Amino acid sequence: MRACVALLIATDAQTWEAHAMAQDTIEARQAIFEDLLQETDGGQRALDRRWLLDYTFDGMPLPLVDEGGRGIRNPGTWNATLSITTTEKGKYADLEISPGIWVYPLATDKHGKLDPSNRKFESAHHSHTPVIYFYKPVPNFYLLVGLVEVTAYDEGAAVSTIELMSGNLKASALERELERSYVSRVVETRLHQPRFREIVLRAYDNRCAVCELPDRSLLDAAHIRGDKDPLNGQPVVENGLALCAIHHRAYDARVIGIDPDYGLHVNPRAMLVQDGPTYEHSIKGLDGGQLAVRLRGDNRPDPYRLDLTYKEFLSAAS
Repeated sequence: MRACVALLIATDAQTWEAHAMAQDTIEARQAIFEDLLQETDGGQRALDRRWLLDYTFDGMPLPLVDEGGRGIRNPGTWNATLSITTTEKGKYADLEISPGIWVYPLATDKHGKLDPSNRKFESAHHSHTPVIYFYKPVPNFYLLVGLVEVTAYDEGAAVSTIELMSGNLKASALERELERSYVSRVVETRLHQPRFREIVLRAYDNRCAVCELPDRSLLDAAHIRGDKDPLNGQPVVENGLALCAIHHRAYDARVIGIDPDYGLHVNPRAMLVQDGPTYEHSIKGLDGGQLAVRLRGDNRPDPYRLDLTYKEFLSAAS
């Protein structure tokens, strides 16, 4: 009798879920993606986990990430995976093999066998169904990468390949080149730049490393070494400084310098400027001081990178 009651309850729950959840269509997925783009300012802002779990579509609850914390979201009544998530250093971290193309590991159990959660992901591969792709640089915050297609699925190796969807891939040679350029820009603006911003600002507890300004909206994630230095300019936390807009511009313009021991220096020409209290305190008053926020461990600014940029500062100041 109890088994029958339990079965009825389970059946009723499944029936309710089927009626209470939006239907799985390409149009629904595209509409959800448009909502995400709007909420994230085109992929520039991170999404809070709570917002993703509380998401509703057509007035019905539809969590966009897994409530149990898994990196895959498979709505019960949907035919294919809705979203996947990769983390900074997680068990199933992806590997970018070219702009907009990643090797994405499949979930396995403790014996190395494929987890059942992969079935709907495999279905997405066979049906060419777009899947929403999130990147989680820090706990509880997600960056929107884009809609991806599962272009390869290898059970034996427990890996898949996902590619950013961006339009007609069977175009002329010129259009294919424009397509590659577009994909590179999307990956940079929706993943690399926001990822770098999130990990750097959170490492500095949303405070300017120079003046401790605590307003996140006024802070930038500044590169110690920029893109022009391909060997040292990677978007990693040790190549970053959380700086307010004033000190970011001053650092990039070599008006201020930071030595490998985190000492602050001001260009001698800037010390000659007489222009009121803002310049006096925000720029000239830094000379001879130290970074106000000094990190320890793996997150600390790399002294070697600081030294390279400090030498450029000295050259500009001479």
